[in-house]
Amino acid sequence: MSLDSARGGSESPLRWGGMFQSLSIRNYRLYFFGQGVSLIGTWLQAAAVRWLVYEQTGSADRLGLLEAANLMPGLVIGLFAGAISDRVPPRSMILAMEMGQMACATLLAVLVGLDVIQFWQMALILATARVCVSFELPSRHVFLYDLVGPSSLTNAIALNSGMFNATRVIGPALAGLGFALVGAAGCFTLNALSYLAAIASVLAIRAPSRVRASTARQRTWTDVLAGLSYLRGERRISGHLALMGFFGLVGMGYEAMTPLYARTILAVEVGGYSVLLASGGCGATIGALTVARFGDGVRKERMVVYGLLCFAVFLLAASLFPYWSSPDWSPGARLAAGAGCLFGAWFGAAFFYSSTQTMIQLLIPESLRGRIMGAWMVVFSGSVPLGALWTGRAASVWGLCPVMTASALVCLASGVVLLLMQTRRGGNAEPRGEARGR
Repeated sequence: MSLDSARGGSESPLRWGGMFQSLSIRNYRLYFFGQGVSLIGTWLQAAAVRWLVYEQTGSADRLGLLEAANLMPGLVIGLFAGAISDRVPPRSMILAMEMGQMACATLLAVLVGLDVIQFWQMALILATARVCVSFELPSRHVFLYDLVGPSSLTNAIALNSGMFNATRVIGPALAGLGFALVGAAGCFTLNALSYLAAIASVLAIRAPSRVRASTARQRTWTDVLAGLSYLRGERRISGHLALMGFFGLVGMGYEAMTPLYARTILAVEVGGYSVLLASGGCGATIGALTVARFGDGVRKERMVVYGLLCFAVFLLAASLFPYWSSPDWSPGARLAAGAGCLFGAWFGAAFFYSSTQTMIQLLIPESLRGRIMGAWMVVFSGSVPLGALWTGRAASVWGLCPVMTASALVCLASGVVLLLMQTRRGGNAEPRGEARGR
């Protein structure tokens, strides 16, 4: 069987072109829509958890700790998860970890429904679910390459990012509605059920047979060291990973503070909070789809910097909201202005992340794909929760707006410096076609 037919690569009778060209591949189409349903449940739960914790504790510190519990396990086990994903068939790993996450969501629903949930239990359940995600994500990156191949990889990554962020619109909107109709326990139950769609879609995929590198005689730690050794010699990839870590640490901590921003700066309740999350999701979706539309012909190193600058400008506008808004504005006008700021910030963030991930995926060799994407997950899983921790702590001391302003100014200055450096170099060689080192 040819690789194209194994990928389900014969063109669909439906005409998918341009921005949505990867959806012409049957296997990718199943994967895309199954994950879309599951991610709606994931974002619904994330919004519900944050609001529930803030409602119970009123603490910015607790929001930061919750974000750390949700993401930090990836920092601890990400490299090992990446090495294991280069050995285990990606379909098997994905199915097992999806079932694990469904069990965690079910337990959370039961504890909240019985009204016995405590903060430490919630943090532990989220951390356990994140362990599952940490093993699943590197396998997903390997699986995605298997489904679409190098020719459609840029478009598929950007569409994945667009789908990931589009569900940020639907999930938070459902969270506000879900709180009103079925309560927090109902929101968590819906998330548990949503995993069935992801599991069914993976089972329906006719995955390609691929020969994986034989590593049976090597220890996992040896595989990890091989990946790290490759990164040391590839300054371009390690530089993008470092920039992504900087962005997560300095800029993205504000995301966990969205409930605090909604209540203390914009003076809105759970409905307004859902609007803010949905607005950010819309911006992120459009940012990712813009990357998909540009395709391989655009200088992505420059796009990375543009995304960083866009994020910084709109985050600065959000942080200075009390200074440029008027007390006479109606609650709806204040909410609309704040939502517009988050729309722009998330547009820039998605533009940055989609471009960075595409650059890395196109550069790495196939035999190391799981390990390098495991390193990518470590950087993301470490930088974002650390950013949330220091942002929450600093906000409790100096206030949210000054901390957001400082983050925005640092990101803005960094983006300007990088843009000047790229302009001075005058060249932005881009990876085209297959990744090197195969």
